Amino acid sequence: MIQQLTTWLHRCAWAIRARLEPLDERGGGRNTDEGFHISAGAVIAGTIAAGVTAYIANKLGALR
Repeated sequence: MIQQLTTWLHRCAWAIRARLEPLDERGGGRNTDEGFHISAGAVIAGTIAAGVTAYIANKLGALR
């Protein structure tokens, strides 16, 4: 399960990066670029936290 989650998160990160790269070519500026990186990091961190929480809850039997 962890391997599948890791693979999925890796693909999501690359998909986000691929979607954001065209924005850099339009000259969004430094603050815009930093904002995109911060928001992408927050989304990835939230996804990881949700996955870990679900895994732990499942092991404790809270989701049964």
